[in-house]
Amino acid sequence: MSAVGFDPILIVSVIIMQIGARHLDLELTDFQKKLIKNKVVQALILFGLIYIPVRDIGKSIMVLILIYLIIYVMFNENNNYNLFSRKYLYKEGIIANYNDFKKKYYNNLSILI
Repeated sequence: MSAVGFDPILIVSVIIMQIGARHLDLELTDFQKKLIKNKVVQALILFGLIYIPVRDIGKSIMVLILIYLIIYVMFNENNNYNLFSRKYLYKEGIIANYNDFKKKYYNNLSILI
């Protein structure tokens, strides 16, 4: 009596992974740590994690691009196209310097006049 989408082996493997991941202690060498921090390797690992459930290369690449746009562009405070204003980031203490363009404009205007 197996319902559609019910796979007992899959459920047991997910439970084992959840329990085992908490207690798994990987002793990585310095080279392995450096390798994992590489952007290309991270993209390949993320692509593999996305490809497994999607099982379509095109859709997986589109999801990967979307994730990278969100992480490295929209929510990156150092990018010019981020979603947060520099004033907000300065108030929260995320960035150290905040150059208010309105103040610069008035200062430059007062110098000219």
